[in-house]
Amino acid sequence: MRPLALALTLPFVFLTACDAGAPDDAAVGADAGASDAGGADAGATDGGALDAGATDGGAIDAGPGECPRALAPADRVRRVVVSHPFTDGGDDDRYEVLTLAEDGTLAQPGTTFNMRRASGGEIVFTPDGEIGFVAQSDGSVGVFRLDADGRPTVLNPALREGFYASHVVMDPSGAHAWVLDAQWRESGGGIYRLAIGCDGRVRATTKVAEARLAYAMALRADGRALVAARDILDSPEGADAHLVDLGAPAVRASADAFDDDWIASSAALSANGRHFLVADNAAFSGGDRVAVVGVAGDALSRVQVLSPIQDPVSIALSPFDDLALVVSGFGDAIFVVDYTPDAASPFAVRGPLTYVGARPALPGAAVTITRGALRGLVLVAENVSVRRVRFDGGGAVTDLGAHSVGEGVPAIVGAIGVQP
Repeated sequence: MRPLALALTLPFVFLTACDAGAPDDAAVGADAGASDAGGADAGATDGGALDAGATDGGAIDAGPGECPRALAPADRVRRVVVSHPFTDGGDDDRYEVLTLAEDGTLAQPGTTFNMRRASGGEIVFTPDGEIGFVAQSDGSVGVFRLDADGRPTVLNPALREGFYASHVVMDPSGAHAWVLDAQWRESGGGIYRLAIGCDGRVRATTKVAEARLAYAMALRADGRALVAARDILDSPEGADAHLVDLGAPAVRASADAFDDDWIASSAALSANGRHFLVADNAAFSGGDRVAVVGVAGDALSRVQVLSPIQDPVSIALSPFDDLALVVSGFGDAIFVVDYTPDAASPFAVRGPLTYVGARPALPGAAVTITRGALRGLVLVAENVSVRRVRFDGGGAVTDLGAHSVGEGVPAIVGAIGVQP
């Protein structure tokens, strides 16, 4: 869960986090023979081959242009997709589709599909909820489609186009997605734009910004990006939070969120757009803290640092602009943080969430629903479960408990995503 701080000092080595209590990614290959229990279209052979129309490392067939997508109805049955990165004998490349009812109840219809292994992070969707993207452990991006009944089709199990993907951020238009490569510039580090065709396939890949250690990003309502990176484009030395116009591209503002070394595990922008939070879980320098950066138009400023918060691996911000949740991986905890936007120090750690049943076990990524009757529902990936937590507004938050997805190593949850 904690990346090594050495990644900040070695320009040609990219080190990823090791999975606590599980085999190392490099030690065991992906389980090529994992069964496709849900009958999903395999899309391509398991062995690195890309989907038809693309070559590994070459140009993608241009095909039709980008295809904007409208938001699906705010109230409907949603699908939640999780990865299962392990089997009893080693690594696995399974994904499972769960249903999330309009009342927030989770269920498992037994639908699975295979791409590449994803040990953690967020799975993102186009606004209509049809096309999903995930950064996978081998640096590729997995791309899949869900039909109206939640049946998956793999469009590309391992997209590789000059990047080593650490995160994918979906553009609100749904016409393209943004891939973050958290390596050094010399090794390809930066931000890439993936053009999404009307058939859901990636039709072009463009590197829009050179960057060093671009770990996390959030998009503003005006389309500009808040980026946590050691540098990006022509940003000033020493700054690590940046406001970037990806269309230009150009850096509009920068700020020094941390005064020493750091490795960002997660970042989030408040619903009102006024504060950008960056979690630092570096193992050997810095770490155990969350920086708060003020955003005012085209200006950024360092506001405060919340510390200590052990191993902050993900952040969820309330759509009501009253609270935040910080997930502590090695701390087996979820911390409630009060948010008063107009205060000089707007965030204050209240303490651990009051849990229903057992406390979290190795919690990871957290994803939030911001629309409809389920607005404020947060889903947190845990060891062998998905925990539901609800922002109630007015400074209230409720743990709805953990939904078990199985038993033993094969049930371990890695990445997680929910349809908008």
